[in-house]
Amino acid sequence: MNQANDLVVSEQAVREELDRLLQSPIFAQSDRLGRFLRFTVEHAISGTQDALKEYLIGAEVYDRKPPYHPSQDSIVRTEARRLRSKLKEYYEGEGKGDPIFIYFRPGSYVPVFRSRGKLDSHSSASVNAENGLFIQGNGSPIAVIPFVDMSASPLSAACAHGITDELIHILMRTDGCRVIAASSMMQLGSLANDIPTLADKLGVQFVFEGTVREEGNRVRVTARLVNADGFQLWSQRFEAEADANSLFRIEEQIASALVSRVAPRQSVVRKLQASAAPSLLKLYPAILAAEELLEESNAADLPAALARFQAVTQSAPEYARAHCGVAQCYIGMAQRGAPDSAQLVAQARKASLRALELDAEMIEAHSAMACALAMEWNWKEAEANFRRALALGSHHGTYRQFAAFLAALGRFGEAWTFLQIAQQIDPFSYRQKASYARFFFWSRRYTEATEHFSKPLMYGPLPPEVLIYQALVQLQLGHGEEAKKIAQTMQRNAGGQSLFQRAIAEIYALCGDKALAAGIVDEFGLLDLAHPASKFRKASLALALGDANKAVSLLHESWEQREAELPWLAVDARFDPIRDRPRVGKILKSVRSGVVSATQTNNAG
Repeated sequence: MNQANDLVVSEQAVREELDRLLQSPIFAQSDRLGRFLRFTVEHAISGTQDALKEYLIGAEVYDRKPPYHPSQDSIVRTEARRLRSKLKEYYEGEGKGDPIFIYFRPGSYVPVFRSRGKLDSHSSASVNAENGLFIQGNGSPIAVIPFVDMSASPLSAACAHGITDELIHILMRTDGCRVIAASSMMQLGSLANDIPTLADKLGVQFVFEGTVREEGNRVRVTARLVNADGFQLWSQRFEAEADANSLFRIEEQIASALVSRVAPRQSVVRKLQASAAPSLLKLYPAILAAEELLEESNAADLPAALARFQAVTQSAPEYARAHCGVAQCYIGMAQRGAPDSAQLVAQARKASLRALELDAEMIEAHSAMACALAMEWNWKEAEANFRRALALGSHHGTYRQFAAFLAALGRFGEAWTFLQIAQQIDPFSYRQKASYARFFFWSRRYTEATEHFSKPLMYGPLPPEVLIYQALVQLQLGHGEEAKKIAQTMQRNAGGQSLFQRAIAEIYALCGDKALAAGIVDEFGLLDLAHPASKFRKASLALALGDANKAVSLLHESWEQREAELPWLAVDARFDPIRDRPRVGKILKSVRSGVVSATQTNNAG
C-alpha cells in the first residue's frame, strides 16, 4: 500500500478490518456510510488516495449528477462527520479489541490505518513517560459539592440549587469529564467539608464548590476548583441580574461559562484515554490564571498573560495548552492595534504549529492556527482550519473567533450564528462582550446594538472596549451628544492607556470637537511616527480629524506591513468616506485575494 499512514499495516489486515466494520450492526444498518467507507478505503489501498476529494465522493458514492456544486450541497461533509462518529462508536464498543484501527482525520477524506498493538504501545509510552503530563486513566473524575446559599433568601437558595444541578448536567456532557452521581454526593454528609477525604473516598481528581449571594436583584456566584489534596486550583466570580423569570437561564449560563473555562483541552483526556498526572495538576493554577487574564483583561494586560503562558511552556514544553495560550496572546495583541503585527502573527503561527505537533486534535490549536492564517490573509486555509476545529468539538473561543473571521469577510449571517453559540456558552466573558459590540458596529445593526446595550446588565458590567463601539454606534445614528457623553466617561477612567486615548480623540473629532481631539492627539503623540499603535488605527484617527490623504497613506503603510487589522477596512463604517478611492480599492482587492505585489497599490490613483 502506498499511503502516508503513521504506522504501516498490511493490505490484507486492512481488508479484514473493513469486512468486520461493514458486517457490524452499526454499519450494516447504513448502506450509504458503508459505501463511503469502502470507497475511500479501496482508494487508499490502491494508492489513489489523492483523488479522494469532495466532488468525487459526491458523484461516485452519493450519485450526485452535474451540475453538482459541493459548496452548495453539503452531503459529503455531513456524511463524513457521521462516519467519524460511527467509527468512534464502533471502536469504543464492539471493535474495542480489533487488531486494526481505521479512522479519518477531521477535514480529510483519506482513511488512516493503524495497528492496535502498536497504537496501544505508543499511547502507553506517551502517558507513562517519566515526569509526563498524563497517566493511564479515562479522563478527569470530578465531583460537585452543592453550592452554598450565603444570603438565606428564596432567590439565592434556588440559584445555589440550580447551579449545582446545571454544573453536574453540563460536566456530564463535556468531553473528558467523568462526574460522580448526585446521589453519591448526598450520602456523604459532613465529608463534603473534608475535601481530601471526600476525594479519596470517591476517587476524584477535582472538586467543584462555591457560594451564592444575593443583593437586590443581583446574584454573585463564586466558584472554586479544588484538587484532591484540598488546594484551590482556580476561582471565578460572576455577577448577574436575576429574577424568578430569568433564573433558569442565568443558572445554565453561569454553569456553562464555568465549565467552558476549566474543561479538559488535551485530546488524550477529552477522549477518556488518559488522566492528568501530578505534574500537570501542579501546572493547573498557572495555566488557568493565565487563561483568565487572557479572557477577562484588556489589551494592556496581554503582555502579562503572555509572560505567564511562556513560563508554563518553559517548565512544561510538551504541554500543548500552554502553547495555544501563547498563540492567542500574540493574536490578541496583533488584533488590538500593536505595531509590527506581522511579526506577532508569525509568532502566533509558530506557537500554533507547536501545539498541533503536540496534539493534532486539540480544538484551540486549530482555531489559533486559523486566526494566524486569516491575519496573513490566507482566507481559504484559515476557514478550513476553523471548520476542522469545530469538527473536533465545542469551544466558545473558537466560535467567537470564527464569527469575527466571517464578519471581516462580510458574511454577517453566518457570523451571527456562530457568535450566538459563543454567547450561549459564555456570555460573561470580556472578549465575548467586546466581540458582540464589534459585530453590531461592523454589520451596521445600529438600532439593534442600542436596544441590546440599553437592557439591564444581566451578565455583569461592560468592559471599556465596549464603550468605544457604543459611541461609534451613536455617531452612526446621528446622536453626537450621546457619543460625546460616552467619550467623557471613558476619559475619566482611561488613564494613560493609548488604546482608549486614541478612541476618545477619534470620538470627539467625529462629534465635531476637533480642537479637543487635536489636544489629546498632541498630548499623547497619537499620530507620531514613534507612537506604538498600528498604522490602521492611526489611519482611522487621521480620517476623523479630516485628513483623508494622510489616512490613505497610513492605510498603504498598513498594507505594506501586512497589518493584522487591515481586513476590517472592508466593513468598518469609519472608512466609508474614502473606500471608493482607487488606491483604497486596490488595497482591499489585494487583502481579499491574499496577494501582495510591490506595484499593486503604488500605481493606483
